[in-house]
Amino acid sequence: MNDEELEYPHWQGPYRAALSDSGSPELRGKIQAAEHAIYERSQILAHESGHEAERQAIADALSVLRSLQRDKLSFPDWKE
Repeated sequence: MNDEELEYPHWQGPYRAALSDSGSPELRGKIQAAEHAIYERSQILAHESGHEAERQAIADALSVLRSLQRDKLSFPDWKE
C-alpha cells in the first residue's frame, strides 16, 4: 500500500513499516520512526480543531507500538 492509499499518510507509512517487521534488528529504528512521525503529526493536530478520528487512530497506534516494544524488544510494561 502506498502513501496515497493511506487514510493518514503523515504517519501511517512508518507505522505500517514497524508493524510489518517480524522482529528484525531494524525493528527498534522502525518503531522510533513511527513514533517520530506520530509526534510530528500530533504537534500539528494540537493547533487544529476536529480530527477526532485521526486522534483516536493515533492513540490506538501508540498502544500497538508500546505492545511491540514490550513483546519484541523486551521493554518494561509500565502498567504493572
